[in-house]
Amino acid sequence: MFFEDFDEEFESLDEMVEKLRNENSCPECVQCGYCCKVTPCYYGKWNEEKNQCEYLTEDNKCGIYDKIVEMEKDQEVKMFGSGCCLNYMNPERLKKLSSK
Repeated sequence: MFFEDFDEEFESLDEMVEKLRNENSCPECVQCGYCCKVTPCYYGKWNEEKNQCEYLTEDNKCGIYDKIVEMEKDQEVKMFGSGCCLNYMNPERLKKLSSK
C-alpha cells in the first residue's frame, strides 16, 4: 500500500525503512494538503473551524507560498522544495497518487 512511492520492490517493511534511513531526500510533493491538515508549519496558523491551516487553499496549496519563499530566500534550509515530509502511509498522498 505505501510502497507506491518507490521504483523498486521491497521484500519487507524493514527493508523499506532501511532504504528511507539511507536516503537524503523526500519524495516529490504531490500537493495533497495532508501536512497542512495535520498541523500548521512555522508560518501557518491553525483554523479550528476548518480543522486545517488557515492558509491552505481549496486546491491544497499554500496561500502564502510566495511570501514564505521571499522570507526564506537567503536561508540554506527552506520550507518548500525538499519534498513530502509526511509521505509514507499518508492517506491523502496515496489517494492522489492512485488517481493518476
